[in-house]
Amino acid sequence: MALPFVVMNAYAATCLVGKLDSMAYGPQTPFLEPDNFLYGQYYPEEPKNQSHINDPVLTDLLVRQRRTFDVARRREIIYEIQKYLAKQQYYVQVASSVYIAVWDNALKNYGPNLGFDYGGRLTAAWLDR
Repeated sequence: MALPFVVMNAYAATCLVGKLDSMAYGPQTPFLEPDNFLYGQYYPEEPKNQSHINDPVLTDLLVRQRRTFDVARRREIIYEIQKYLAKQQYYVQVASSVYIAVWDNALKNYGPNLGFDYGGRLTAAWLDR
């Protein structure tokens, strides 16, 4: 049982943070909003920037979207980032996962969790019937 943890720890300590000898492919933390996906994966020196991207044009866009409070303007900057990234192809994206969560109204203290810990989600849940 310890082997999967050793493998996952080795992956997390190297590939997950971009310390690669060649190429790697593996699970990545689910992203719940644009800044977490964009800034974390593309900003220089961020641990999730596995390709070690240091693109001044992209960096400027990432910082600007973070500092923009107007929702419509921030959306425009994010669209600009998406178009820019589509041309650069720093990462080749694969099929996107779909998460579906449905639960009975009697299930209390539970909510969807996009992580990899299925058992931990139900630790504090109960049925109110």
